[in-house]
Amino acid sequence: MHTRGDNVDERVVGGDHPVRRTRFVLLTAGTVALVAALLGTAAAPSFAASTSTSADAASSSTAAATASSALSASADAATAPPPLSAPSGTPTGSPQNHLTPSPGTPTSPPTGRPVRPTVADPGDITSATVRFSGTGTPGHTVRVTGPASTGSAGCPATVSNDGTWSCFAAVTSGPGQVFTVVDRSAPELGSAHTPAADVIVPPTVTTSRPTNGPVSGTGRPGSTVTLAVSGSSGDRSATVGRDGRWTVSLGGATAASGGDARLSVSATQTASTADGYRSDLRSAASAPVTITLDRTAPTAPRITSPGAGDRVGARAAAVSGTGEPRAVLTVYVDRAPVCRVDVPASGRWSCTTAGSTLAPGSRTISATQQDAAGNFSRSSAEVVVRVVSSTPTGAGPSGSGTPSVPGSGAGTGSGSGSGSASGMPGSGAGTGDAGGAGPTNGNGSGDGGSTTGSGSGPAAGGPSDPHGLDWSGPAGDWTASTAYDSTVPTIQAAFSWRTVLVATAVAAGFLVLIAGPLALVAGAARGRLRNPFAAVLGRNRPHAERRRGEDLFPTWASITVAVLVVGLCTVLGVGVSLEARYVRLAVAVLLGAAVLATTIVLSSRWAAGADRGTIGFRVSPWLVLAALVACGITRAFDLSPAVIVGAVLLPVGRPHADTAGLRLGATIAAGARSATWRSVALLVVAAVGWVLHSVTPGSGFWGSIVSEFAITLCVGGLGAVVTTMLPLAGSAGQSLLEESRGRYAAIAAVAVALAAAVYSGAAGTHVSPVVLVVAAGACVAAAVASHLWLRASQRDQASRSDQVA
Repeated sequence: MHTRGDNVDERVVGGDHPVRRTRFVLLTAGTVALVAALLGTAAAPSFAASTSTSADAASSSTAAATASSALSASADAATAPPPLSAPSGTPTGSPQNHLTPSPGTPTSPPTGRPVRPTVADPGDITSATVRFSGTGTPGHTVRVTGPASTGSAGCPATVSNDGTWSCFAAVTSGPGQVFTVVDRSAPELGSAHTPAADVIVPPTVTTSRPTNGPVSGTGRPGSTVTLAVSGSSGDRSATVGRDGRWTVSLGGATAASGGDARLSVSATQTASTADGYRSDLRSAASAPVTITLDRTAPTAPRITSPGAGDRVGARAAAVSGTGEPRAVLTVYVDRAPVCRVDVPASGRWSCTTAGSTLAPGSRTISATQQDAAGNFSRSSAEVVVRVVSSTPTGAGPSGSGTPSVPGSGAGTGSGSGSGSASGMPGSGAGTGDAGGAGPTNGNGSGDGGSTTGSGSGPAAGGPSDPHGLDWSGPAGDWTASTAYDSTVPTIQAAFSWRTVLVATAVAAGFLVLIAGPLALVAGAARGRLRNPFAAVLGRNRPHAERRRGEDLFPTWASITVAVLVVGLCTVLGVGVSLEARYVRLAVAVLLGAAVLATTIVLSSRWAAGADRGTIGFRVSPWLVLAALVACGITRAFDLSPAVIVGAVLLPVGRPHADTAGLRLGATIAAGARSATWRSVALLVVAAVGWVLHSVTPGSGFWGSIVSEFAITLCVGGLGAVVTTMLPLAGSAGQSLLEESRGRYAAIAAVAVALAAAVYSGAAGTHVSPVVLVVAAGACVAAAVASHLWLRASQRDQASRSDQVA
């Protein structure tokens, strides 16, 4: 019980602790206060605007009343009769006259004081034209201007009687653009600005000529362009380059068998936040553009003049024939371009070899043409002609030619003769009748028939060096195409059901008729045949006699040797001459071979994992032999695309001080894991090369060298994988086949199918199907023979065992 004066503890009964106030009341009060503050903040501008509007209205009303009163007073003074006119300064009429004018008096339109123009927020802009609107002083002229850095054009407008204006302006892409409106009639009123707006306009499709797949255009650098094709559900995308250009390939755009069609395309582009935009903003679609998709290669041109066996001059020889109208035709002499001409609408073309000097002797003339869509034709039928240093003539009693030194001589002959030589002018003389005929040789002397005659004359011609280097004409054209980069089809051109069927059939035939029989042959020969390269590689020496590190070159040296071997075999197989375009080709091939060799090194070390230090590399003599065979076949049968083995490098065990490290490295290098990684890596590089070739325009120096580099990756990588998939002793195919037949079949089928798709294009010279059938038959025959030989060997061994027993 508490008493007065005691320390009273006012606590809640039931607990000696402070009372906890509920949080609901506090949260509710805080929420209400916050909402009220927000509403007040939002309403403040409207309240201020209404107050300002009321004040302006009151001021305008007062001014209007004053003006009306003055006008009414003036009118009354003007219409009142003179005797009744009030004294000067005395207002006339009743007070209502200040509000209502007299009948017949014109009413002045309401006028307000000039106001500063305003412009509405256009928001994010996704079209090339935008409508701006706002308010201003009636009758005044305003102008909207955009940022000078983007080049967005402005637009002028006249403010209407209701105080509003609008205009349409062309804009360009760019983030955070602020547009400004200015009163041109009264600049002192000031200007107004829009909030920052992101602008992305539709891209432009510039392709107008027929195309075999690529469609190009312009857009904002760094944005992503998406191309929509009529009749196709899929879109195709590309990134706009720094130069503002983009290219999209129409691979599989139509279901037509040949791929030829007229298509309507439109494009959009999407800007990224990485370019300064607040969000990924996509433009509206561009205007539809109709393009012609042409994937049909033109027919081979025809050479009508000169004919086979004709003699032509070394300089300015004329070549003519027929071709496809509006195609670009190139004439070659021994595979060297000598002239280029646009085929007219009539289809008949003609060009001369002016600017090139042809070497005397037997030469081959051919021609190819490229249509407006970029498709290359096959080479025309070759015409073999004989090039002479000067055109033969049949003039009088003198010999035509240019002897190497001045000469004179006497001989018997007719009164007319002809001959040819080279060098300086000379003369010949003889006596006799003018009835026979005889030639004059190069030193000015000649002999003829039974009668004698005389004649002299200057020789025609000039000095020439048939073995000199002349890059003044087409031979010095760095942009000229070669057969190496004109016969590999693009993915767009190769994609068809026919290609799928051919690739599938070839892959199945490889597994059944080539890989299977060779596996039987390799199994029968294992342990029974000696390696023919053992003596060359030094394997006949015991390990104790070798010095450490003697077995292998450094990795960089092995890569260098492998690249040189592949490059040499490739250019020799394709066939080259000392011209600018073949120098470019050699550089591209070496770069491609270097990438393939590096792929072998990186994939082998990746497969080795932590034991990558036990792996070394050497040039495989078997792969070098395969590269030489491919070179010979390509050269002998003039195959195009060329058959290339693009990688001759193999991983091996790196020698160490102890035997365990050497055996570990050799086991890893020869294992199925390493073979799988190498094969898959080469397939990926080959596929990337084909894609790069398909999207690269094959014109100009850089386009040609990139295309040739990509073709080396594609053809060389596929050739290396298919070669190593042959299940021979020590190959990657044998390792995979022993480890997993399913994995081997999958990798081999993909490699052979891709190779069949690449080599089955419409252009080029391909291996005859008869040769493929003969090769498959030979493999099957070898498998049967090895099986019979193995059974006979087993029977002999069993009989000898029985005799011993």
